[in-house]
Amino acid sequence: MSGTHNILVVSDLHLGEDLSPSATEETSRDLRVAERQLVQFLRKYTRRRADGRPWRLVINGDMVDFLTICVFPDKHAVLRDIEHSHDEREHGLRRRKDAAGIKLDAVVDRHPDFFRALARFLAVGNAVEVISGNHDTEFYWSEIQERLRDRVARTWTSMAASSRPGAATELEVRAAIRFHRWFYYEPGVVWIEHGHQYDECCSFEYNLNPVDARGEAIIPNVDTAGMRYVTNQIPEATPHGTEEWSFGGYLQFAAGLGWRGAWRLGRGYFLFALTLIRQWRKARISRSRRRRRALHRDQLRALSQTSPLDYDTLSELDAMQRPPVITNLRRLMQILMLDKTLVSLAAVFVVLVGLLALPLLWALLLAGAAVAGNHLAHQWLSRGRVIDADVPLQIVPSRILEHVDARYVIFGHTHIPIAQQLDSDEQGERWYFNTGTWVPSGKPGLLRSFTHVVIRRGKDGPVAALCQWRDGASRQFTPNWAPDESPSGESAPGQAARALIRAA
Repeated sequence: MSGTHNILVVSDLHLGEDLSPSATEETSRDLRVAERQLVQFLRKYTRRRADGRPWRLVINGDMVDFLTICVFPDKHAVLRDIEHSHDEREHGLRRRKDAAGIKLDAVVDRHPDFFRALARFLAVGNAVEVISGNHDTEFYWSEIQERLRDRVARTWTSMAASSRPGAATELEVRAAIRFHRWFYYEPGVVWIEHGHQYDECCSFEYNLNPVDARGEAIIPNVDTAGMRYVTNQIPEATPHGTEEWSFGGYLQFAAGLGWRGAWRLGRGYFLFALTLIRQWRKARISRSRRRRRALHRDQLRALSQTSPLDYDTLSELDAMQRPPVITNLRRLMQILMLDKTLVSLAAVFVVLVGLLALPLLWALLLAGAAVAGNHLAHQWLSRGRVIDADVPLQIVPSRILEHVDARYVIFGHTHIPIAQQLDSDEQGERWYFNTGTWVPSGKPGLLRSFTHVVIRRGKDGPVAALCQWRDGASRQFTPNWAPDESPSGESAPGQAARALIRAA
């Protein structure tokens, strides 16, 4: 992997989230704002180099939001003659290769300005590295990788600049896009991966082989099933943050939807839980599991032939992931809050039995005891339901640096921008960065969006900074902004935020 480039790292673009069946006008507005700023970002770095070096743009996962887009077979002629299950007709095709191709085309058509800017960026000698995340695991398939290369290259050849003397050819643009199923690594500089493998709700049992035994579809996890049956069906349910709600929070949310909305939420949650329990049963089938594990190990060996790391080191790094909850029934029940549901149903049963079988005073005492016991049980069970992915993602970088030679470890996934010094040695400081997200959605909000990492090569080695795109430049990210304050004399970020919303 070449050291001739300076490096830009972005993640969690979520292009296509506005194509979800539950997308709102606010969703579309957020994506328009994100695309506009992303185009300006690419134009800036297309025109300007640092120390004469070209740029290597690393898109660190969730570039295309395949996960939220639904493809309904009756709406596509190429799919109408294929037999589909009732579930696929109602909720869209599973995460399959044929569906992924349709989704990718829809995203390119939806966000043409971004792909034109990306084509220009590549045509002047820059490079793009695409790392798979949990929302775009579909890049596992080489056919989907080629489809993206083809769409970007065709975008370039449709532009007038491609006909000028000396302009980059279609083949050169295609060759400048590379894909990585796990990580991007430059020895002595940086280790970059999306980070979803350390989040048990989004991880896959075999990172390099996230598909079923036939290789036809991506294996469902909590993230996939929740999006398919709950978030994509209910516009009021945001795709970012609902997994952190409490049991009482879901009940309050359901009550606010009215009885029709509550029924849809309850039905969706039932299908969500049923899908994951079925997947837990499938995960116990040893023959299928052995086949997928063997293919994963074969891919690790193949990766060791092209990576600076040997097979044993890659295996040790791979072992750091958190197993998905679908492999552990007790943990799965905690995540789905089925344990709390069973406790609540038991409390209701006790109250009803008391009212039917006991004198009123004793029935009321029993009901009070059942309610109190239910409350205490919920508090106790809540201790085991810890799903914050930010904590493990901050722990893992130091462990990674025990196995790789890098100054910086960079993740995405959590949408929370972080710059955290790990340690230092005679060669300098070592840091963990999280690039946050580019999209100003409900979480993390407009003032925490457009974040990225810039790595420039100097005479004393690489220097990295967590930045935010604002006022037409990459500026040092300041996490404690107030809406109308400016730490460095530029226009106030709060005013800029409001201007972006008005412009969208």
